Amino acid sequence: KTEIYLQLIEKVYKENKNIHKAIREMKCYSVLFPAVLTDLKEDDDFAGHLGHAMGLFVPPIDIHPTKYSEIGYTMCPDTFTKLKEEFPERKDDIDGIMEYWKKESTFVKIRETAPKEIKDYLFDNCRAKLDKYGYRREKKDLKLGAGFITGSYDTRCAGITPDFEKLVKKGICGLWEEVNKAEEKNKEAKDFYTALKMGLEISINCLEHYRIQAEKLYETATSDEVKFRMGRIKDALENLKTRKPETFFEAVQLVMIFMILCRVENHGRLDVVFGDFLAKDLEKGIITEEEAINLTISLWKFIGANGHAFDTRVMIGGKGRKNEKNADKFALIAIEATRRLHAIMPVLTLRWSKEQNPLLLEKGLKAIGEGCIYPTLYNDDAYLEGIMSLMNVPFQDAVNYEPLGCGEILLATCSAGSPNSTFKFLKAFEVTLHNGKDGSDGKEIGIKTGEVEEFDTYEKLENAFIEQVRASYEKDVLVHKWNREAAAKEVDLVILSLLSDNCIERGKGVLDGGLKYFGANSEGFGMTNTANSLAVIKKLVYEEKKYTLREIVNILDNNYEGFEEQLREFKSIPKYGNNDDYVDEIKVRIENKIHKLCNEIGVKNGFSWYTVANVNPGGINGGPQLSASCDGRKCGEPMALANSPYPGTDKEGLLSMLSSVAKTSPENGGCVTNMNLSRETITSHFEKFKMAVETYFMMGGLQLNINCFSKGDLEKALKNPENYPNLIVRVSGY
Repeated sequence: KTEIYLQLIEKVYKENKNIHKAIREMKCYSVLFPAVLTDLKEDDDFAGHLGHAMGLFVPPIDIHPTKYSEIGYTMCPDTFTKLKEEFPERKDDIDGIMEYWKKESTFVKIRETAPKEIKDYLFDNCRAKLDKYGYRREKKDLKLGAGFITGSYDTRCAGITPDFEKLVKKGICGLWEEVNKAEEKNKEAKDFYTALKMGLEISINCLEHYRIQAEKLYETATSDEVKFRMGRIKDALENLKTRKPETFFEAVQLVMIFMILCRVENHGRLDVVFGDFLAKDLEKGIITEEEAINLTISLWKFIGANGHAFDTRVMIGGKGRKNEKNADKFALIAIEATRRLHAIMPVLTLRWSKEQNPLLLEKGLKAIGEGCIYPTLYNDDAYLEGIMSLMNVPFQDAVNYEPLGCGEILLATCSAGSPNSTFKFLKAFEVTLHNGKDGSDGKEIGIKTGEVEEFDTYEKLENAFIEQVRASYEKDVLVHKWNREAAAKEVDLVILSLLSDNCIERGKGVLDGGLKYFGANSEGFGMTNTANSLAVIKKLVYEEKKYTLREIVNILDNNYEGFEEQLREFKSIPKYGNNDDYVDEIKVRIENKIHKLCNEIGVKNGFSWYTVANVNPGGINGGPQLSASCDGRKCGEPMALANSPYPGTDKEGLLSMLSSVAKTSPENGGCVTNMNLSRETITSHFEKFKMAVETYFMMGGLQLNINCFSKGDLEKALKNPENYPNLIVRVSGY
């Protein structure tokens, strides 16, 4: 079956290579679906599971679905190698398929179209090489501490969230009607509309595929419980082919099918999507609260089985929800399902506002106190104002904000925030101190901003750092722009376009001008360490004049070897996380400058916005690419995670730490703060803990990831892990 599937998809793609890309996409989809769907089982509550597509997805919209899979048509060499072991008699055929897709895979074609300056950036400036297949970028073998300032992924489109509210309100039949009406007004886009209708036909085929299976299981059921479940599934699937959902169960079932077809992992405000259905069913007695919790747990398991731990966002709470009272009913059930399931997916995210039902925050914090790592918390009262300013959008669009996997911000249903890039602020500062060169191996990776002797005032040093950042972002934004334009020539992401604002009306795909907004994100790492380093230099060089800047650079170049006394002195200078305005003001000022210049660069290059996030997890995995820094961090050691203080430097307690973090501007393209607390702190002092979180948000704090566990549990789990199957420790943000 696998072999036939692989050859079919290649054959269909080849035969339709020169037709409209949206129709070609749907012809390939028709081979995939429902063929790759996993069969329904007696113990399933819903129909819909994605089988392994053998590394050839058409098209995936995941961040990292496999080692080799990005946007569009993709081939995974590792999977094909395993197939040759499984079918040795077909080795030559499989080798032929591999050779074809090595050249035809979308992101390979995109990369090949890149102009020289983009290729130089992707490979030379980012210190990367191609893997053994000539297929994927890998890091070059570098000296410890050597690296690059900013780097962009070749191709991906993780930052799009479908409009599932529209789906459940209109159903497949309503979408079909909308497409027909739009086609009458925009006949020039006939091929695109044909593809949209092909996509709807595929969705109906998937419903019928599972309906037949449910009917067979219903007829052969060995218990009343199985008969009930299969009967409910088959009836729902039959209904959904011809009308919109009418019950909570039908709404969830339809959304699950489209989650598979869209291949997305950020699911939006599901309390808005399901709230009205749930409230109506509870009122009519169609469903009990306990049944709703169990069905939601099944949905959570489905998301976990088909997702990845660094994404799979589900949003609840916050401003701008229609029928907020009904939405709260599902939001509370979502928290309870998360508490009971106690898993790492989905990433349940609670948007908080002082105006909303306080029970949401209370129930969420109690779940965290029991050892759940979710919900993660976002502050609408602060974020919305910043998003309207940073992204240049009105309130009615800003309320659709949603964090991506690492914490970057996009606008659900009406924007695309990826492909992303990564930016090491601490590397940019290191390069500034070395006049454009890497502090570890001396390679020129930045611009020349002057020798350190030229920085005779602190302001000149800080301005030189900002110019170094500007130069890198001006290169980085060109990769985003090229990436988007090149991808749009290959794929339309048709199913997703059905559920994205303006695509049907405009007759264009999500990457090809169909979306209302198209922005870009840069994942920033090391802002905390950069601010701490600037504070050390400002105090010891420019105020106390104990060292020259050249002497500081010499100490760093020697990785503090022979300078142990200076290391202790550098560490003693106040650090971010202690509510000390000296260093906190430096951090806020450089953040604001970077956010402003980055957005200016993006808008100038045709994006709706270009935002800088301060997120996980690059503080850890970026450490080996950084030389020593004057905050006391040695060469190769990790940076602080996201917006959190550097470990061990927040010495004034929880409230002082939160006070520092709350100073971060809401004009931030995504801000993540991780906080580890003992279970005893929360359970024994719950009201104080809740008050601290509420006060932090009222002060303007943007976000919190709270990890709660007992030291004793950790010690015991090391000795007897089998006794602690539900112990979860968040290492980073997700």
